Amino acid sequence: MLQTGTGLLADRLKSQSRLWFGEHLYRYFERLEDNFHRRALSANNPAEQAELLAQQKAVKRGQDEAFRLFADHINLAFNTKRAYDIGGHPELDRLAQGLEKLSDAYFKHEKPQLRIICRAIAPITVLAGFQQILVPLKLEASHRHQALTMFQGLLIQELNKLYSDLLSSLPVESQTHNLEAWISHIKQQLAEKNLSTQERALTETRLQRLLKLHSHRHSKNSNSVQIEPSDEELLNTVATLFQQLTTRRRLSSGVLSSLNTLQTSVSALALQDRSVFMHPLHPARQVCRQLINTLNQWDDAPLAQRQQFEAELKTISKKFSDHHINANQFNAVREQVDACCQHLLQSIKLNDKRSLNADVGQKRLARLRRKVHEMLDEKTTELDLPVNIGNMLYGPMTTIILYHWLRHGSNSAPLRRSLQLVDDILWYIQPHSNWSELRRAKAMSKDIETELSDGLQRINYGYHATQTLIDELHQLRLAASGRSVSVPLPDAKR
Repeated sequence: MLQTGTGLLADRLKSQSRLWFGEHLYRYFERLEDNFHRRALSANNPAEQAELLAQQKAVKRGQDEAFRLFADHINLAFNTKRAYDIGGHPELDRLAQGLEKLSDAYFKHEKPQLRIICRAIAPITVLAGFQQILVPLKLEASHRHQALTMFQGLLIQELNKLYSDLLSSLPVESQTHNLEAWISHIKQQLAEKNLSTQERALTETRLQRLLKLHSHRHSKNSNSVQIEPSDEELLNTVATLFQQLTTRRRLSSGVLSSLNTLQTSVSALALQDRSVFMHPLHPARQVCRQLINTLNQWDDAPLAQRQQFEAELKTISKKFSDHHINANQFNAVREQVDACCQHLLQSIKLNDKRSLNADVGQKRLARLRRKVHEMLDEKTTELDLPVNIGNMLYGPMTTIILYHWLRHGSNSAPLRRSLQLVDDILWYIQPHSNWSELRRAKAMSKDIETELSDGLQRINYGYHATQTLIDELHQLRLAASGRSVSVPLPDAKR
């Protein structure tokens, strides 16, 4: 579960925007990869095909760095004190007007920051982020127009949905009259197990905001004297935060060391802040919850992202000093923690998609392999094939046919040539009695050898294994010639 924000409206809107950008940006990377791959398959020029495949690999390698740079660009825009000017985009204008209409009793001090958020998520700001991803993706100049067009279609043109989502999530005046009922309702929503990561994160941030508002009202109206918690209660509260980590035994030593450092620092802060620390929205508690909830999905993260998360967590934990620690230090690292956790969770989500696509691809490959075997069965049903020829047809030859089927299509010329090669091999190894057939078999020997070698090379079949197959094929041809009925040579003309 990704917990972001401090319970305030501005932080919640930032969190929701970051989640939206993360999801759509990785979707853009995936579509961009697919675009280069499909163009490579249809390319006639080998050099052009190699260039497109290299570009696809570059996008795959650089997408994580591109996401980080784009996230930094958006975070910088959030911190740039430049308000949005109404009049540029209807949906964004409605969002800005909705923010302006919020009650000053609750959001007066946040409104300047809310105007900055509108500027940070404006299309012109998002489009400027495209420049940030060009270098890590290593996009050649000839492909940038295509990449920009896809960026506009998958992100810029979809921004209206983000604006609508943000507008619909704004608090309504009537909601503030019955906080207890809303808190109970949102807790019931969180108890549901079918919530997505994004839905759960947004729901929890709403709950945190309501709890903070409820706590503020309660403390304002209550005249009772609060009893300060004991040291044992404070330390138990800190320990409970870290006991929620379910993957501790599988974490690396570096992560465990950083967590121990963090727990020591938080314990010192708890003893210092006393009753303030007991509030669930204390910055240190929120940072710890976010890190723990992210680490609970550690098993699903790729190795490279684990190592990056470990390095960033080590950097974060070193920023706290046991002797001079305060809550403001945790507020200062909120964005860094948020970006760190979001990056890991997005990589997990992308990895899940890739695994799903791989499973689908494996099922399709198995289905096509069965079809190829059925075609081979039809061709060999009345033939008594040697064992080595059967192994070749249902082994490497099947792979060659699948290669052309998947790469060029079910009705492509390369696939038809592969199927014709099967027919030629089956005819080649059979005994023949007609003189013209014997001459034809001798003439096609070189062609079969060339086409078979080329096909085996395409599927990365070993050179020595290839030569062995070809030698066996020629041996069968010689054996068939020995079984052929002898026919007299044509009489010479006198």
